[in-house]
Amino acid sequence: MSKLFVKTYGCTLNKKDTENVVKEHYFTEDFAEIKKSDYILINTCGVKEQTQTKILNFLKKLKENKIPQEKIIIFGCLVDIDKEALVKEMPDAKYFKVSEKEKIEVIINNVGNNKKNLKKNTDTIIISNGCLGNCYYCAVKFARGRLESKPIEKIIKEIEYSVNEENSKEILLTSQDNGCYGFDINENLNTLLKRIIEIKGDFKIRVGMANPQHLKIIIDDLIKIYKNEKIYKFLHIPIQSGSNKVLKEMNRYYTIEDVYTIIDKFKKEIPEISIGTDIIVGYPTETEEDFKETIKVIKKIKPNFINLSRFGMRKNIEAEKYKDLISRTKKERSREITKIFEKYILEKNKLEIGKEKEIIITEIGKNNKFVGKTNNYLSVVIDENAKIGQKLKVKIIDADKYYLKGKIL
Repeated sequence: MSKLFVKTYGCTLNKKDTENVVKEHYFTEDFAEIKKSDYILINTCGVKEQTQTKILNFLKKLKENKIPQEKIIIFGCLVDIDKEALVKEMPDAKYFKVSEKEKIEVIINNVGNNKKNLKKNTDTIIISNGCLGNCYYCAVKFARGRLESKPIEKIIKEIEYSVNEENSKEILLTSQDNGCYGFDINENLNTLLKRIIEIKGDFKIRVGMANPQHLKIIIDDLIKIYKNEKIYKFLHIPIQSGSNKVLKEMNRYYTIEDVYTIIDKFKKEIPEISIGTDIIVGYPTETEEDFKETIKVIKKIKPNFINLSRFGMRKNIEAEKYKDLISRTKKERSREITKIFEKYILEKNKLEIGKEKEIIITEIGKNNKFVGKTNNYLSVVIDENAKIGQKLKVKIIDADKYYLKGKIL
């Protein structure tokens, strides 16, 4: 029987935090198994108002199912950001801040010997905590604090263990901002990547989100390193707004021209590079003209992935001084960007039909179909049998808005 039930909200960083907490304990994410579990672990996220609502609704669901509150452990960013809202819904649960998550291990280690030896294909490596920004819409800084980079040698040992002992084929480098890695310890992302690609083994590295103001400092050497076969040709650069006025009012430390320069340089040297970005619509100062600037940027760059968020007011953020836009305006702008994205991305993906690709099988998706990643981190779904971690050559036979369809050669 499962000893732990786990529910994680938020980013890759949060997912890795959960993994570090549960370590090798048996756990389930199947709600049907929740009443059999000794502890219910909920790792929270405080970035978006919508996510907080989902978390509070889940706590209500636990109460409706008469789950004893003393079995519930709530941790993560929202505990730092708005613990009051959580306690109001679940007063007798155990609460731990981001900086206190190690204390959870003491509790769940008393569950007994429930360790499992899991060989995994993908591993997430946290390279730093906190950031150097002070974005006026962000509440995560209250939970994660200022930048604290992990020493390079420690990261290298973690990756070596993952590749050699756990047979990982895919390494995801994550943090709040990979772009400023090492700035506090006289290192940088380039130095780290140079060391990682020297590690022996057959694996791929996905570099996580990196803010433009830091990328522009290290870009020339970074592009050279990106050409190495061990690095996915994927750049996650958050734009947030296409309006320089709004970027300034968000307290972002770059202009849209900086973004264009970075992406143009990457595409010139690595034409197949895929681009991921983050966009916030409905920031309190965003006018219709500002929104049109964002649309203009999206149409020009045509990113392969967009993490689209409607601005949500959070406690104690600097943007509280502004009057929030009405919900309908945010929804309309969000829908317009989604419509634009889905139209061009389907056309873009159809250009891949007929091409041959090498993929690494990374997961089993919907309907038990295998999903692999191309060299530039596009998802390819195949109907044929495969194994997690397997490398395959495929031919792209069809395309959807969010993935390609492939056939094994």
